[in-house]
Order: sequence, then C-alpha cells, then structure tokens
Amino acid sequence: MIPYIEHETITANASEVEGFRFEVSPPDTVSLKWSGEGSAVITDIYVSSGQEIGEGDTLFQLLEDIQVVEMERLSMELDMASAMLPSDSLQQQKVDSLALLLDSLLSNEKTLYLSPVDGTAEGLLIDADQRIRPGNAVLEISVVSSELFHVFPPQDCTVNFWPSGGTGIRFVEERTEYAVYSGELQAIEARFSELLAVPRFAVYESELESYVITADQDTIPVIRVGEKDNNLVILLPPEPLVSDLLTWAEK
Repeated sequence: MIPYIEHETITANASEVEGFRFEVSPPDTVSLKWSGEGSAVITDIYVSSGQEIGEGDTLFQLLEDIQVVEMERLSMELDMASAMLPSDSLQQQKVDSLALLLDSLLSNEKTLYLSPVDGTAEGLLIDADQRIRPGNAVLEISVVSSELFHVFPPQDCTVNFWPSGGTGIRFVEERTEYAVYSGELQAIEARFSELLAVPRFAVYESELESYVITADQDTIPVIRVGEKDNNLVILLPPEPLVSDLLTWAEK
C-alpha cells in the first residue's frame, strides 16, 4: 500500500481537456524514432530502401538494455537460490519460479519494432548491431495514406508525452508544435477524449510511475501527459475516476 497523508482529502474535480485540433495530413515523409524505456541494440533489420511497408509489419528486432539487466539479475538470483537447495528445502518453490521467469525472458528476449503506418521506406537511418537511445530516428517512411492526422494541443495545454496508440490508432511522430497519428479520425478523437486535468498535488509520483488515490483508498495508475494551467493532464486506464482524491501535499 502506498503511504498517504490521511488528514487532508480534496475533491479533484477532474475535467476533460478540450480544444485538441485534428487535421488531415497531406502526403508526408515521417521519421520513425525509438521510444523504448532505455537504450537498445538493433539485432535484425527486415526492411530496405524503396520497400513497400504495411501497417504492423516488423521493421526491426531489438535487444533492450533493460531486458539484458533483468535477465542477468534473475540469473544471479537463480544461482543463489539453487546453491541453497541442499540446506533449505523451502527454496525449491523460489528456484522453480525464478527459472520460469528467466525462461520466459529468454524466449521473448527480442523486441519487435512494428510500422505504425502504410508507406514506402525512404531511407534506413541505423545499421545492424548499432546501439540506439530513446528519440533516435531509425527509418524515414513516405506516407500517402489519408489516414494520417496532425494533432494540435489547446493553447493552454502543454503536452510533454503524447499518448501512445490505442485501439485503431498508432502514434507515429512528435513534431515541434503537433504530433502525427495514423488511424481512423474517430478513434484518434476518442483517445484524446480520455485525457483529464486534475490538481497537481493529487498525483503521486513513484519512480517512473504515477498514481491517483481515491478517498476509498483505490490506487489507480495514470500516465502523465502534460500540464494545463496549474493542473496535470493525465491519461486514465479504463477504470472510472472517483472525484474524491487523497492529496499528497500538507496544508
């Protein structure tokens, strides 16, 4: 259970963030970027310049640093637990659990990089065995599809992290004043209708994750998207948000 300040409860009065503008994109060349949690190494390339690409096609395979670190950690824990087996019969369950987790990681060690759009590969920007970091461009794609849209935020809203894709849509690229998405316009509009503005002090930060806590002590994970006036803009999971939230700031 996440600790909280019991003596002060606020009413969040969460409000929808209105005013996003959606415009059909003309034929365009988009630059795909790596957006993982950390660095990764390109292990396999499945696309070449001039190739026609379909949405969802596998373009690359990557091995993420975070996966390597996790496998090394599990391997060490498994070795230590296995060494204790002769003297501690209760360790067998832990050994079996660690072995299953490690096997699962080893069998799914590669991350697939899928194309978010239909188009034509214009130019590879990376090589096999190259290490890339979040934000590094990997491929340019020429797109002629009418299912490509520019999304502009409201003037009073700053977007720091554009929402990822959802049902029927994909995030393609962030640009200086807007973001590019592919998919049906109705699905893109629906995705942005899920954004809410809540008081800044009602959002709890724990390492890389954010939460809101209801007065009923339900912990609801949220994704921080940006800021609007003095509020934080968050993206909720499917659970409805109860307006009464516990605050994280003392009076």
